[in-house]
Amino acid sequence: MENVSYRISEPIVLTGVHDITICAYSIGGGMFPCIDLVDCYNIHITQCELHDSRKLGISLKGCTNVLIEDCCLDNVQSGICSVNGSNIQVRNNKIQKLGPHGAMVKFENVGFGNDCTGSFYANNNFALS
Repeated sequence: MENVSYRISEPIVLTGVHDITICAYSIGGGMFPCIDLVDCYNIHITQCELHDSRKLGISLKGCTNVLIEDCCLDNVQSGICSVNGSNIQVRNNKIQKLGPHGAMVKFENVGFGNDCTGSFYANNNFALS
């Protein structure tokens, strides 16, 4: 997560895409998830800085074979949420300053192969701001 030249981006919203890598973006979500994927597969999200969202850092709906690694999620309502997905891997991410009811990583109604390893958070602030 160090020594990365981030490209500034608006929130990324993709539906039905596959076989792509989202790498080295700095995304401020505002009123939207920083990355919002629907019905996507074979996606790699790496070395991204996702911040300042009143929603999720990463939202996955109906996605399969997604790897999220080496990202920093900061000052988002919740970190990563997968709904109706399978084989979602979350590795070595820094997740900090979540909202008062935020979850670091949440899998809802998921299929096989979901795993969260090596993710960590620091300085979590549960106060409303």
